[in-house]
Amino acid sequence: MLKPIKNLFRYLMKRRHRKIYRDGCVLSRFIARDVRRDVMILSAHDIDDGFIAARIRTTNVMYLSRGAVSSLGFGPPQRIALDQLWDWSGQPWGGLADGTSIADKI
Repeated sequence: MLKPIKNLFRYLMKRRHRKIYRDGCVLSRFIARDVRRDVMILSAHDIDDGFIAARIRTTNVMYLSRGAVSSLGFGPPQRIALDQLWDWSGQPWGGLADGTSIADKI
């Protein structure tokens, strides 16, 4: 009884992923209070295995709006797992990915 229910959920998740992560789409999400990540999907060929080929840009919106950093382009193409796509290694309040702040360097 449990196996058919698990298979149904797997099917629904794969269907949802195929609908959201389409080739050529640019997805944006705030991953911390002032940090936005933009993902340009290049290929969703391995979407059923949980991977996509994408270019990623992570921007601190507060620093960008105040002119402390310049707007950067997307990074190099990379193959990334969907469960790691929106992970943030920095502080929950934002800052930089290594946990520091631009204010620390001033």
